[in-house]
Amino acid sequence: MRCPLFVAGVLSLVTVAAVAQTPGTRQPVNAQAAALQDFQMRLDEYLKLRATLVRGLKPLAPTPSATELAARQAALAAALKKARAGAKPGDLVPQNVVAQIAKAIRDDFTRRSAADERATFSEVPNAVRPAINQTYPADAALPTVPPLLLLNLPRLPDNLQYRFYGRHLILLDGDTQIIVDYIANVLPPH
Repeated sequence: MRCPLFVAGVLSLVTVAAVAQTPGTRQPVNAQAAALQDFQMRLDEYLKLRATLVRGLKPLAPTPSATELAARQAALAAALKKARAGAKPGDLVPQNVVAQIAKAIRDDFTRRSAADERATFSEVPNAVRPAINQTYPADAALPTVPPLLLLNLPRLPDNLQYRFYGRHLILLDGDTQIIVDYIANVLPPH
């Protein structure tokens, strides 16, 4: 005869396994991971829209000139601006990801010395709040986000870039030079 404790233990394990596999139960979701997945899906949708608009443009010559490339870039920018005419902040970067990015930036700047902070902001244009679909000013510096900070931000597809703009972090379409989203006042005063 089996030990009653052994039988009770086996029954408990079977019950736990059955409850864990019941169709109505849900596993807890990591909110940060869910927000990042939502962010990636929004970026993918933007890239799909972009690819659709590119297919509608006149094909480039086998060896395009600088003029042809600039005209194509301008045409794509115009098409994106028209397709996203109603775009507003947060369309690509959801609020939960805004909070994660803001925390990463705060944490990064608390670790920086005053000299490092000054160096980081030396090329950042003193700019007013950006606007979605605004073309990045051609005469403004295009400062990069410090590499150690970039490692702590959500990864972007190749065509998109994080850039500092005043006290804001913008998402810039690198090919068209248009601001596709931004996070306002996320940088410390400088």
